[in-house]
Amino acid sequence: MATIDKRGSTYRARVSIKDNGKYKLKSKSGFKTKSEAKAWAAEQEVAKNSNGISMNDSQLFSDYFESWYKLYKRDITENSLRWYARAHAIIEQYLPNVTLANLNRTILQDFFNKLGEEKAYSTSSKLRMYIRAALKNAQYDGLISKDPTVGLVITGNEGKSKDLKFLEEKQMSDLIELMQDIPSIERTISDQMILTALYTGARYQEIAALTPSDIRPGLISINKAWEQYTKSIKETKTKTSNRTISVPIQLTNELLDWSQDKTKHQFIFSETGDTPISSASPNKYLKQHLEEIHSPKIITFHGLRHTHASWLLSKGVDVQYVSERLGHSSVNITLEVYTHLLQNKRQLEEEKSINLLNGVGNFQDKIGQNLDKNN
Repeated sequence: MATIDKRGSTYRARVSIKDNGKYKLKSKSGFKTKSEAKAWAAEQEVAKNSNGISMNDSQLFSDYFESWYKLYKRDITENSLRWYARAHAIIEQYLPNVTLANLNRTILQDFFNKLGEEKAYSTSSKLRMYIRAALKNAQYDGLISKDPTVGLVITGNEGKSKDLKFLEEKQMSDLIELMQDIPSIERTISDQMILTALYTGARYQEIAALTPSDIRPGLISINKAWEQYTKSIKETKTKTSNRTISVPIQLTNELLDWSQDKTKHQFIFSETGDTPISSASPNKYLKQHLEEIHSPKIITFHGLRHTHASWLLSKGVDVQYVSERLGHSSVNITLEVYTHLLQNKRQLEEEKSINLLNGVGNFQDKIGQNLDKNN
């Protein structure tokens, strides 16, 4: 049972913790409010009652990391959970005998140096973020006194070029034309998913979850997502991912026709009606179609989302609108993802601006007069 008491202007919380078969009192002081003290005590009670994080700093860091993410990272997507499990496996491989008490900046820097020789920079960066969060928790619980992730230098391979993640306009046009030449009634479910992704920029999980009630003439409502690993419906990635996307009315007419043909199906993109097709199928068909049109780039289904966004930005569509259409939580995410494209567009806009400014006033006349004088 937790106890909260006031000590001067701050509060102290105390919790009885079982450690190696014996109970000991764990306390933490300095909380500005009683609510903060209660919240901390509640976290410790959860860990105690769920056989959560051990309070022994001699445990292996890999064991601590595993128990930490399984206790505190419950409300995350299956994909994120797999990333934490992958991080745990990497820690076990590279730091097999390192305890929480012995972990220091030198060991971690050596760990990231070795990791950088084999993994992409993005992987090393994400792993540092996960390890830092776990060690912050250990520091908060008094298991370590300092954060050993401070000042670490992260290296890694460049990974796949961003240019390979989306189709250029010609390949996009050829792909659409190839599939639209097939009568809609003869298209595969994967083909229809590919077209929907190209015209909406929606994620696989969002498209797979579509039901007939989500389709209206010229509009597609994104309000849920399909988790193919747990075979369940979940909320969209963020609150801003709930959105209504305007599309050509021909697309929704085709989707509505599909819905009528599958009156017993809960999901539009389904063979059985009970579950949507997996992402493997549209990825397989996409690869075949790209090879058929002799595309120099072979992208994944998710690359269709990048293709949609990149094409809109290249046509001068406002980045704020593109961000909303993609369901990004902020325009900053859109700017970060498509910065390479926007930089190229900025150079073109800069040249256009200079040309326009040169035509204002008498700059051109003066340039001509100076040239005449020099001659």
